Amino acid sequence: MKKYATLKNRYPDLISLDELSRICKISKRSARYLVEHGIIPAIDTGKQTWRYKILIDDVIIYLQHREKWGSMIPPGAVTSRNKNKNHNIISNRKSFSQIIIAGQELDIFEYFTHIYSDFSEILTTADVVEMTGLHKSTVLKLLKSEKIKSIADSPKYLIPKQYLLEFVITRRFIEAKSDSELFKKILGGFEIWKNAKSSR
Repeated sequence: MKKYATLKNRYPDLISLDELSRICKISKRSARYLVEHGIIPAIDTGKQTWRYKILIDDVIIYLQHREKWGSMIPPGAVTSRNKNKNHNIISNRKSFSQIIIAGQELDIFEYFTHIYSDFSEILTTADVVEMTGLHKSTVLKLLKSEKIKSIADSPKYLIPKQYLLEFVITRRFIEAKSDSELFKKILGGFEIWKNAKSSR
C-alpha cells in the first residue's frame, strides 16, 4: 500500500470511471470492463452521470494484483469487434468445472485467497453469498447440510474464512451452477486471472 499512498492523498475515497482509467492508465472501455466484470468492485448507481462509484482502496488492490498477474483483461476483450463475442463466452460459463481440469483445484483456492484477502476471518451468510455468487437460499442449504462448515448457526451463521476456502475446492462448488450475475462475474474474474497466471 505504501507504493500507492499518494493516490489516497490525491483522490477521494470514491472515484469515477474516468478517474479509474487515468489512475490505471487504460482506456475508458478497459476501465468499464474491469468494473462490469467484477474485477474491480463498484457501486452501480444506475445513473447516467457518475454511474459507477469505485473505492480508491479497491483500485489500489487491483494495481497490486496487476503487478503480479498482468492486466487481467483478455486480449481482444475490449475491442468493438470482439466485445460481444467475449461477453458471450463469459456469460455462457455455468461452472468452474468448465474452466479448470483435474488437479487445478488449488488455483481456485489461490484466487479466492487473494481476491478476498480483505474480508474478515469470520464470515456471515451475506459474506458467503458475496464471495461465491451463489443465491442466499443455496448458501443456507449448504450451511444447514454442513457442506459449508460453520462455528455457529443461531441466531446467525458464523463461518471461518478457512472453511469457505476449503469448500470452494470441493466438487460441490466446482460443479455448482447459478444464473446470478454475481456468479458469472466471479467465474469471469477467475478465468481472466487464470489466463494471466498461465501466460507468465
